Amino acid sequence: MWQIVTVAVLELRVKSVFLPLVIRAGIILIFASTAVALGIVAGSSIGDGGVSPREAVIPALMLFCVAALASLPLPRAVPPIIPALAETLSASVIIGGIGTSGLLFLPYLTVPLFIAGLSSGLLYGLAAAATAVVAFGGTVITSSEVDIDELNGNNSLLAWVFILVAVPAVGAWIRRLRADVAPDSEPAYADAHRLLSELHVVARQLSLGLDPRTLATALAEDIRAVVPQADAVVLARSTGGRFVALSGHEPPEAAELAIEDAWVSAQPVKREASNRAFAAIPVLMGERVVALVLVITAASLDNPSLRSCRTVIDQSGPRLASAMLFDDVRRLATTDERMRLAREIHDGIAQDLASVGYALDDIRQNSDPVVAQQVMTVREQLQAMVADLRMSIFDLRHGVNDTVGLGAALSEHAQRIAAQSDLAIHLSMDESPKRLPITVEVELLRIVQEAITNVRRHAQATNLWLTVTVEPPRAHITVIDDGRGLKPGRADSFGIQGMRERARRIGANLHVGPGPEGGTLVELGLGTETAAFEPRHLARPAVTRVSLTDPHGIPTIVPQTTRSRAASPARTDQEVTN
Repeated sequence: MWQIVTVAVLELRVKSVFLPLVIRAGIILIFASTAVALGIVAGSSIGDGGVSPREAVIPALMLFCVAALASLPLPRAVPPIIPALAETLSASVIIGGIGTSGLLFLPYLTVPLFIAGLSSGLLYGLAAAATAVVAFGGTVITSSEVDIDELNGNNSLLAWVFILVAVPAVGAWIRRLRADVAPDSEPAYADAHRLLSELHVVARQLSLGLDPRTLATALAEDIRAVVPQADAVVLARSTGGRFVALSGHEPPEAAELAIEDAWVSAQPVKREASNRAFAAIPVLMGERVVALVLVITAASLDNPSLRSCRTVIDQSGPRLASAMLFDDVRRLATTDERMRLAREIHDGIAQDLASVGYALDDIRQNSDPVVAQQVMTVREQLQAMVADLRMSIFDLRHGVNDTVGLGAALSEHAQRIAAQSDLAIHLSMDESPKRLPITVEVELLRIVQEAITNVRRHAQATNLWLTVTVEPPRAHITVIDDGRGLKPGRADSFGIQGMRERARRIGANLHVGPGPEGGTLVELGLGTETAAFEPRHLARPAVTRVSLTDPHGIPTIVPQTTRSRAASPARTDQEVTN
């Protein structure tokens, strides 16, 4: 398994403990050596600019103590300007108070001043420079060992004042450059953390939560309250460019032109076709279109009613946009977590179990026949566990997206199950060319995956009938097996509970009970009540897309031999075996 290792990069860090101390000690040593060298060349004459080694040691030791104290780590609550000011003040008093021998260490003051500008900015850097000038000047003036007239005569004091002011300015300039070229990844994460924290607090205070379907249904009800005779459909556009209904029926084909025009223009568009009037009104978040509301009426919508609808929609824009964004973030996070779990299982426990299998093979070869048979039994059980893990990895990685719909995903899943088990899967698919929202398809897929997994692991069945009927915004799915039926659930079993939670999340109805001829029945209805099953001899359930849109709902299931195949031209039946 790959491991990311952080590589240390050598860089000058002001907050490091040892590096600043070493730099300060090196600067002090250089100044002390220079002073001694000048003293030796000039015959140890102080007036010629040199000092004796003994005179150089005293200020060097005092400054080294100041440097050591300044290099100590301080709590994060202490502003960085405080130690810089303290070091500046102490060094200024020492250098100005010792006398002529201390003046040779005057360049040391540039160290704390540079740090002040680099760590705290120009304003605090100039404050530190003013502190140095006042402390050093006051000490020199009160000292009797320094010739003030000589310093003023050769403009030394004026030059050093300029240097002490320029050094923190250079540090502040470098600080500004580092801020401009620094990568924005860390601030971005900080902003993300702040926004997520605010979202966590705000989400608990929202009256309708952050579920797009709930908010879309509320918006459609508000539109029908304004225009009682109208039918309202809330549409969102997927990344693939298709419009899906968040609430209400799928829009008729006659309204497609109005929908496209309203989305592109970000303005309400009215059209009339097939004895009906359509008003497509965009839902805006600022200047961005996040959804559309299609108002279908018998006559053209008048301007006052259109303005009332726009007022209601404008108020709902931020709600729906926030809910859709949150739903997309949640879906991406869930997908990423499923991929991570799949990798962890594959690289972790799956590899470990494979290694155990190889060890068992070695033991079996070196054992007597009785022990070898027992080891073989354990080996077979281990192989079954590995197969279950591989199926779990496939389920975690398998999903729907803009290019893979619910029908294709379920077909692939059924083929994979049949290829790796003794279960014969009879698949009946009746799917509309139009699709449900991706988030809804994901939940439906996970529910069916869990139902099939339960059959494969616990039902001891030989046949499984999977029927899928989709006519957006409705769907009906049944899973029936010929196994041993439902058994009392364990207290630590959460499979069916998780299926019910997923169904409630998308507003679907889930029924789990005995099958018509033994076994187990799992029935899932979206947008309609689940069917009432009767204990008859069924080859497979017969629910068509036509019955999904029937105002009387889904009829009671009848045997396959009595249903009309012509009623569902888009239906495909196939039997998947291993």
